[in-house]
Amino acid sequence: MLRVKDVDLCHGIIDIHYSKGHAQHYVVLHDSMLGLLKIYDAAIRKLYPHRAYFFPARGNTFHTRKWVQKNFRELWDKNNNSHATAYELRHHYAIENINCWTDEGFGFDAKLLSLSKSMGHSTLESTKYYYTLVPRIADILEEKTGMDFESILPEVDYEESNE
Repeated sequence: MLRVKDVDLCHGIIDIHYSKGHAQHYVVLHDSMLGLLKIYDAAIRKLYPHRAYFFPARGNTFHTRKWVQKNFRELWDKNNNSHATAYELRHHYAIENINCWTDEGFGFDAKLLSLSKSMGHSTLESTKYYYTLVPRIADILEEKTGMDFESILPEVDYEESNE
């Protein structure tokens, strides 16, 4: 449901209006992704010069979740032997970011807040859920923080994490 007007290809910022919990948030694009989106935009603009949606479907509408899942499955299975779903890319994004932090020292709160905001989470508790998915992150945190581990990473309310 991403509209063309919500994608700023000059500054590399996407204004997300419809996400989990329907909370609006902004995503700053990595330079590599910004480059890809500029190439895509130039190509699709030739086919749909007055499109409303950045990724248009027939009839100048948006692609449904079902369409995305079906096409992802088809393309993934054609090129991979492992199983994956489109939604798992979101989990991968969170885990890859968290894994990068293990040897960088700790500006931990700012990094966690940035990750949380980029994922559209309304609370940090929702983002903390991903720590359970990252191999050894709890061990690494405990090793680096000692007794302060629980104050940095309190128990996660799993009902909240499933939003």
